[in-house]
Amino acid sequence: MRVRGRLTAALTGLAVTMSLAGCVTVRGEEAVLPATTEEEAAAALERYAEIKNEVNPAYDAELNETADAGALAAINTAGHRARGAVHPEGNSGYVPMEFEDSRFHIPRQAGWPKQFVVDTATNRGDDRWLLVFTRDAVTEDWRAAYLLTFDPDEVPEFTRDEDGWAEAVPAEESEGLAMSPAELADGYVEFLADGEGPYEDGPLTSGERERREEAGNEAAYVVQYQDSTGGRAHSVPFGLRTEDGALVFFSSEHHEKQTWAEGETPVVDAYVEALMEGTASRAVTTRRMSVQAALLPQLEGEGVEVVSRVFGVVSASGE
Repeated sequence: MRVRGRLTAALTGLAVTMSLAGCVTVRGEEAVLPATTEEEAAAALERYAEIKNEVNPAYDAELNETADAGALAAINTAGHRARGAVHPEGNSGYVPMEFEDSRFHIPRQAGWPKQFVVDTATNRGDDRWLLVFTRDAVTEDWRAAYLLTFDPDEVPEFTRDEDGWAEAVPAEESEGLAMSPAELADGYVEFLADGEGPYEDGPLTSGERERREEAGNEAAYVVQYQDSTGGRAHSVPFGLRTEDGALVFFSSEHHEKQTWAEGETPVVDAYVEALMEGTASRAVTTRRMSVQAALLPQLEGEGVEVVSRVFGVVSASGE
């Protein structure tokens, strides 16, 4: 696997609340309904492309937040802020983004948030993009909380229920799986710290730990790491079932502090500097957000494979 850098209306006496592609509540109990329709999902993808094609050439960080949500919004919004500072002229060579051969995986869900997955080809190369769209109310627009890239031959086959709907795995659910999506996310950041856990070797697991060890051998500076999940900027873990487990999307946060030796001059990337508060006279701390996809097995003890990732610096401080 290559690494990606990869309305509510109350009816008196009946106590019924309903919403289009939302929930039906009868005597306080939520029914499980499709998160949306394929037509609405296609419209959400079209809206996403339209906004991004306005955002990207102008590095419009504010407008970007109407298209992205959670950790993905944090990554892309900060990226546009940085690029806009370094290249205030914008990107005149931007080629509009196009989607084709889009496949919609819509699960039945109760409550909020609602999510669905789009597996689509683009004009950005041969890889397929998997986007997870989310919203917290029927009055909200759909926004993308995750975007990961896959080799076409490595996109998992998602299972369907008897009516043809995709099968969601909510954050805290573990039925028929080695662990829940939330446990997978928490376990991943613990693995990065101590190397313990059922995570298969690969560039995003053991390879990431090796990268950190190599960085620790530099004579000019020392590096400290702190990893976490949760928090305001994170995307809620979410999965879809496959024949042999689930594909789980989750986010994480990574603080990396570089402290230079006496007499050394800190080297700061121009895009990081554009986001930085303070002056880097001796140390720089970067805060990175990351979105990942992992193959979660059915049986406890089997290995979890982290297969794709997108990450970026969202803030930095100098001291």
